[in-house]
Amino acid sequence: MYDYKKVLLKSPTPLVIVVVKDNHAIIRESNVAYKLYITDRYKLFVEDVLTDCIVNFKYRQINIDKTIYNLQIEKIEDNNFIVWFCENYQPSNEIQERLLLNMGQFDDVILLVSHDQIIFANNAYENLFGECCKIPCNIEDGFYKFIELEDENESFNYDFHEIVDIRVKIKTKDGCKWVWLRSNPIKNEKDEFVSSYIILTDITNRTIDVINKKATREKFFSFISHEIKNPLNMILATMQLIERKVDQNIYPEDILKHLDLIKRNSFRIMKIVNDLSSQTKIELGYRDFNPTNQDIVCFVEDICESVRDFVDINDTSIVFDTDAEEIIVGFDCEKIEKVVINLISNSLKFRKKEGAVVLVSLTHDDKFIYIKVKDNGIGISKENMDRIFKIYERVNDDRSIIKEGTGIGLSLVRDFAKLHHGSISVKSEVGVGSEFVVKIANTLADENEIKIHYKMTKEERLQNIAVAFSDL
Repeated sequence: MYDYKKVLLKSPTPLVIVVVKDNHAIIRESNVAYKLYITDRYKLFVEDVLTDCIVNFKYRQINIDKTIYNLQIEKIEDNNFIVWFCENYQPSNEIQERLLLNMGQFDDVILLVSHDQIIFANNAYENLFGECCKIPCNIEDGFYKFIELEDENESFNYDFHEIVDIRVKIKTKDGCKWVWLRSNPIKNEKDEFVSSYIILTDITNRTIDVINKKATREKFFSFISHEIKNPLNMILATMQLIERKVDQNIYPEDILKHLDLIKRNSFRIMKIVNDLSSQTKIELGYRDFNPTNQDIVCFVEDICESVRDFVDINDTSIVFDTDAEEIIVGFDCEKIEKVVINLISNSLKFRKKEGAVVLVSLTHDDKFIYIKVKDNGIGISKENMDRIFKIYERVNDDRSIIKEGTGIGLSLVRDFAKLHHGSISVKSEVGVGSEFVVKIANTLADENEIKIHYKMTKEERLQNIAVAFSDL
């Protein structure tokens, strides 16, 4: 293990130890030189700059009290980095000496290049590229040959006499990878170029995360455009119809139909906003979890009865069954209500044309409570099984009676189950039906930590059901 504590204490160059948590750089420790020249009063500003450097792969210098520092970053272990603040863009002699002695122990690939010759490569080179680097070797025969350019006619040609900070794609025996390449020139006392050290960091996983997040954002904007604009357009069009009919003295009974359409589409928008709000809280890391100790059997049965009272679909029945008359357990009532309503809603949404039978059952053992929602609907194909829990993914099935949906519901159900130290699973067969099983921990909430006691009137629950079933 690289003893970075000694470097931290002995280095005359300002430096910090940084840990990356939740895609943000946080300063863990700093040395005497940092406290003397930079001081802790710039902590938040420095952390923001380091986040750009480490997480977003941006090359940055930092200007503190009219002094420009070049940031030298080296990974020392998982999510931990040493950052030097080198004045006037020049690494100190101490850093150069320490690099030569210790860079064989880093996870990052570190090279010393002089006159287009690689004169040193640490052990990480073989781990990244899958072959040893014969020293000395021409840079063209070294890591250059692994670099993959979009245009085959282009050539990778950088002057390592200057600072370089880029992201490149390489092709190895293990497939394509993304690498963060940084280099700095090393000069002698006469300011003459001597060599360059190059640091290569494998950022494949982080790059894939960035690509996935971009794809998620694109889905989100497409979703917003379709799912919110459509009901709004329906509301506006219906309002215009009502205005015309009022002018023409049309009977109120006809207007009531249009008002019902306005209400349903308003509920659809409310459902979307509620789902987005819940999903955003989860993505931002807010632990919005308020368990109380209640009888979950009575709670789930009441939901089923309320859904039965609300739903008016021919040849459709909702049945509740349980293995115990009473089970007192700690759970977040608001979230479990959303879980049960969402699963029943999906069963009805993907019912067969001749109707549906939805069986909601509640069983338990010493460790978990199991909430099962089973139907005899159209079922889910194997290729769609992995997609149904992904955010903004909507499984479009020509056999489905209902075509609308946000693509958020099952993702939230999964996240709510995790909050209860549980999970969700599904079994399905096309043409036969599906069974979703949500399990939550069979434990009691600490009475001293209970923040709110959940109370809901029947009218409030019926409105929640109306919102959840607005796209039914």
